[in-house]
Amino acid sequence: MWKWDQGRMQYFQYDILRTMASFIVEYDFKNTDPSFIRQATKLDFSAPRTHSPWRNYSRIFKLCFLVYESEGIAIPTDAAKILSQSGMVTCDEFIHFLVEATTDPSPALSDWAKLESGSIRSPLCFSLKYLLAKVAGLNEFITPINEIISAYVYSGFNGDEEDTDFLDLLGKRSHFPDITRHGDPRQARESIKFISQISYLYISGSNIVASLSQEDAHDIFHSINPISGPRCSNGNDEIQRLASFFKDGTEHDFFEYKGTILSNVLESGFHEGSKVKKTHIIIERNTKLRNLYFDKFPSPICRSCQMDTSMKYPWVNRILDLHHILPLSSGTRVDSRTGTLLEDLTPVCPTCHRAIHRYYDDYLKKNKKNDFDNKDEAQEIFFQAKQSIVKGDCYA
Repeated sequence: MWKWDQGRMQYFQYDILRTMASFIVEYDFKNTDPSFIRQATKLDFSAPRTHSPWRNYSRIFKLCFLVYESEGIAIPTDAAKILSQSGMVTCDEFIHFLVEATTDPSPALSDWAKLESGSIRSPLCFSLKYLLAKVAGLNEFITPINEIISAYVYSGFNGDEEDTDFLDLLGKRSHFPDITRHGDPRQARESIKFISQISYLYISGSNIVASLSQEDAHDIFHSINPISGPRCSNGNDEIQRLASFFKDGTEHDFFEYKGTILSNVLESGFHEGSKVKKTHIIIERNTKLRNLYFDKFPSPICRSCQMDTSMKYPWVNRILDLHHILPLSSGTRVDSRTGTLLEDLTPVCPTCHRAIHRYYDDYLKKNKKNDFDNKDEAQEIFFQAKQSIVKGDCYA
């Protein structure tokens, strides 16, 4: 079915892919000394001493259309070149591209050599469209991951079907097979967890949850389709072909998510409503993710100024915002065992939240950046903003 690398989920995180895209653009990943790769990327690439990072991890970056091989050299794709530029694209844009580009079988794997005409399916496109159809057509926001896999097995869909086809399929859920009795769906689960990095999705237990209006779900459903066209018989050529379809996302109006979460970007302190900043705000306003967080961590304390909001505003159940600490363009990270990671979110009072975003604006403007380069920089600037708030300083 979907052959993602189980147990290596961390390397499929958007920020790790950004790091690797930058390295792949700069160096030959296949022939560079392993110790230098580890030093430059700050990734451990755990493997036996006899195995190079390329041998053990190249298929991850091929699956994500960042690199292909030609004459024994690892060559960056068009997608890698765009992704390596900080603030150029968002996690939403890149994951949506992978949804449209990923095929079963994959050109990154040996199965591609056995390709038969008409046998290609698009499992990630099917999965996302199944979720969107449930929201748009049935107003259902929570879907067991196993249900998606079962629907894929039962339907035989390619991922390019219309909403009426998916609604008809949803009416047949009682006929879906029990996939746990017909094989091991672990790799399929990993791939569905991977797409939950999109800002309007998250994983809770064995379910994937969408936080979208029915209108937005309908619009996004009709905006995504598998990438088509004549297939290359050589897997590396096909990776290169598919990667060439990745653009900077500006042609996708649905990234506005107008009816769901974004009402006014300025409310949260950003001077400019760029798509990078909007991705950040969408995650922070994901109401279902917010409920998940506060159900697990019910403290009323602002992590910035330390105000106990329940004491100051006793008539309100909770008056805290959720702040997303990762780079602005990033989605929420996901763990193969625990689901969406909540450690990248932190509760702050509305005043501190707005002040932190203003601090970000000033920092990025001063440094002529659209976004933070990586997680470490984002965490450091968040810490500086908190310290300035506590001390009563202002950014200079």
